[in-house]
Amino acid sequence: MNRDDVNPITEGVIWKQLLRYFAPLLAASFLQLLYNTADTIIVGRYVGKIALTAVGGSAGQIYAMVTEFLIGVSGGAGVILSQAYGAREKKLLDDGLHNAIALALALGAAFTLIGVVLAGPALRLAGAPGETMGQSVLYLRIVFAGIAAHALYNMGAGVLRAVGDSRRPLYFLMISSGLNIALDLLFVAVLRLGIGGAAFATILSQALSAALVLRTLIRGTGRPLMPKLNLRRLRLQQDVALKMLRLGVPLGFETLMYTFSCVVLTSAVNTFGTDTVAAYAGFVRIESFYWILEAAFAMSITTFVGQNLGAGRMDRVHRVVREGAALMYLFMGTAIVIMYAFCPQWLGLFTTDRGVIEIGVGMMRYLLPFYILYIPNGVYFSTLRGMGDSLRPTLITFLGVCVLRIVWVAFVFPRFPSIRALLLCFPVSWCVTALIYTVYYRIFMKKYSAMGKSG
Repeated sequence: MNRDDVNPITEGVIWKQLLRYFAPLLAASFLQLLYNTADTIIVGRYVGKIALTAVGGSAGQIYAMVTEFLIGVSGGAGVILSQAYGAREKKLLDDGLHNAIALALALGAAFTLIGVVLAGPALRLAGAPGETMGQSVLYLRIVFAGIAAHALYNMGAGVLRAVGDSRRPLYFLMISSGLNIALDLLFVAVLRLGIGGAAFATILSQALSAALVLRTLIRGTGRPLMPKLNLRRLRLQQDVALKMLRLGVPLGFETLMYTFSCVVLTSAVNTFGTDTVAAYAGFVRIESFYWILEAAFAMSITTFVGQNLGAGRMDRVHRVVREGAALMYLFMGTAIVIMYAFCPQWLGLFTTDRGVIEIGVGMMRYLLPFYILYIPNGVYFSTLRGMGDSLRPTLITFLGVCVLRIVWVAFVFPRFPSIRALLLCFPVSWCVTALIYTVYYRIFMKKYSAMGKSG
């Protein structure tokens, strides 16, 4: 084999390659978090609290849910392409690439139409305050008008990551994030275009990131076997596109389920008063560091499992699971220790109120040790997704996390109305979900091994 054709994901030292792939994903997630924060700060400082509520409230949540759904669909395309790349199937790579970009354009057009037409009804259904309704509708219609660019960037970035390139999506995000902040300052702070200026800054920066990723795919990724994108050959083949949707749509709905269960929990937290709500809000901001780590590791494991499965290297698939799990315990365990040790300082970044900080410290030091229990769920879900199974793991997550938490809030919390009793639903749901995953994973792997032997 030519040295240029050696695939480090299927041939290299697994834990080293995992870390090399993981690092740009983690950096991209942090960058996304930072520029979203900067965007909110600029709107809040230069336009006012009503505009801040419009961007960060119901309109922002609706837009975030749709974009997370699109990211989930791109993940389904990524699984197909990673398996095809590992198997060195040129035709499937070519079909997968052109179907993926065509699917992104189709979904972008559909959500543009839905978002522009239904912005008002969606906001009323979400309970947006009347005083923010006008600005919320304006913001939502503008960002949905440009959502096709968001879909194209995420799908293109998913293609690059599927073939082992997690660096260029990071570079493109760095460029577009810088442009977004610059345009926010120009449109909002200098030209005083208000919330419309912030929305235009968002879609223009997303258009740039989409253009950069499309340019890379058209000129060639530089990866062996990977074809170049030809815009004239974009197509939606029923078998390929439906497989992408079967794998990707459950991933998108998983995010929606998590969001809904969090809304239910937040409504319960609201019953404890302003200080507790403020403390919980600070805690949620701080714990985002943990979930960023988890998401980057999960995406890495999914890609490595997919490529090695495609290459027929089940021995390496098992090693990816073991070494990926070990790295997750190491990094995420360290994050838990850091958050636990310095939680007063972290909370102090968001508030100077001693009462709020005290409540927040109590929450964090009670709940953080349990966070280690979530790791098996992340390992199992990302492994099964990489092997092409996303519907059943999504159902497991739905039952073990979302439904259980809603039942807990509805039936257990009223009998034990304390903040600790409420927060206990987190570790309980993680443990129940992990037990279900363990049983299902063993059954799945036995069936997969039997199919391999019979084949």
